[in-house]
Amino acid sequence: MSKIRNRAISWIVLMVFSLVIFCSSAFIIVYADHDCTGSDCLVCAQLAQCSKNIHTTGISSGKPGIFHALAIVVPAIIFLAGSAVSKNTTLITLKVELLN
Repeated sequence: MSKIRNRAISWIVLMVFSLVIFCSSAFIIVYADHDCTGSDCLVCAQLAQCSKNIHTTGISSGKPGIFHALAIVVPAIIFLAGSAVSKNTTLITLKVELLN
């Protein structure tokens, strides 16, 4: 039971991590050339927060950030998907009863 729970938690953490990276990178790309209203610009404050989110995870900002995030997320998905398939399947682990 704990193995299934650990795998589910790993998937959730992976999805949240990738969602934060992709949304932050997309916001930076879309609003990079906005019309700034001055020192109290809300878009600039949000851009700073998105940049901080990306730099906190160790990924550079902007378009290269998306590629770095993919380089982290894709192998993690492959690893988690590979661990979902049991490589040691026997009749006992499958709980097959052999009656003749």
